[in-house]
Amino acid sequence: MGPPRHHPRIDLAERDFRLDQGRERLDLWLASSRHLSSPFYQESQSIEHFTFNEREDYEKGFAKLYDQEIAPYLRDKETHRQAAITRSKRWIALVLAITAFLALQAYKIDPILPIFPTFFGLMGVLFLYLSRTGKVQKEITQTLRPILCEFFPDTEYSDLAPTTDFSADTLRGLNIIPTADHSNFGPSITGAWRDTPYLLTKASFYNERRDNDGDSKRERVFSGIILQIDCVIDMPTIVFYPDFGKTMNKLYGWATRNKRPDHKLTLPDPEIEKVFEVYTDDLDEANARLSPDFGTKLLSFSRDYQKVKKHISAAFRGRKFYLAIDLPHDFMNFDVGNRPLSEANEAIHKALSDIMIPCKIIDILLDPEPEIP
Repeated sequence: MGPPRHHPRIDLAERDFRLDQGRERLDLWLASSRHLSSPFYQESQSIEHFTFNEREDYEKGFAKLYDQEIAPYLRDKETHRQAAITRSKRWIALVLAITAFLALQAYKIDPILPIFPTFFGLMGVLFLYLSRTGKVQKEITQTLRPILCEFFPDTEYSDLAPTTDFSADTLRGLNIIPTADHSNFGPSITGAWRDTPYLLTKASFYNERRDNDGDSKRERVFSGIILQIDCVIDMPTIVFYPDFGKTMNKLYGWATRNKRPDHKLTLPDPEIEKVFEVYTDDLDEANARLSPDFGTKLLSFSRDYQKVKKHISAAFRGRKFYLAIDLPHDFMNFDVGNRPLSEANEAIHKALSDIMIPCKIIDILLDPEPEIP
């Protein structure tokens, strides 16, 4: 017998099968290559690269705390963040599919009708995109705030507004906080720096107005932090009002005549006089106890932390100094949901800097020249 003969059709089928196998392997290799270069894959790989570089003197020793407590927590939350993004993509795809279907059906009725399902569909997609990591971000903020505060000695964090030795009426009477329709206080921090106790609270004020359509609108008045710092000596009442110019100052003075101290305190620096109108209830005591360069230091601090707004609301009364800082960012907020959490270091640096604000102000109060920690 001779060697078995191969049927031509069988040979062609076997060749096609091998070609299909080759194509599948090539497709798998290409998909793997695309996966390796995708942002999602790169994000998952970055889970292992959580490090913190200490930049400021007050951050010394924080890298150890970061490695022990914060990095393991962020690694876990990174998996939650990626899962939230994946779920959001699926919901967005579903909403887009439903929107396309409804738009097509609407077009069959009238060519103008698809605009309505398209609009609501896109609004839904925008909401899903913006809120996809909101829960994870909120949990990170609530967890990291107390950890960062506990890193500093004699510092305690609370999610609540301050309840003792804090009076909103006193602050309002000293022009520290504005009069507004609504206000929120908290979270708060209590601590001490150079044996000087302080209290810090986050605060926001806004008015509620109605537009021409009757819809309610919120107008931001203030968003930042309020500081209350103990003084080592009794101080007369000294209030730093904004300077609006000669004409507006007269109008503002008339509007605040019932709570403004009687005597105008002239500061030695004319540049400071362009920003502040300072009034006191005891001119001799104010000149004796207020450092001549205090206004210069206060304005320099305002430029560093408020960025745009020059005037900063400040006042002395008795053994207390009060300060309202209108921050350009949300105090100790970790807006880190849209990037891998291994890249959250900048938010942590900023939060640590926020915690040090009372210390910088205390240095200004105690030193002829500020000693930045």
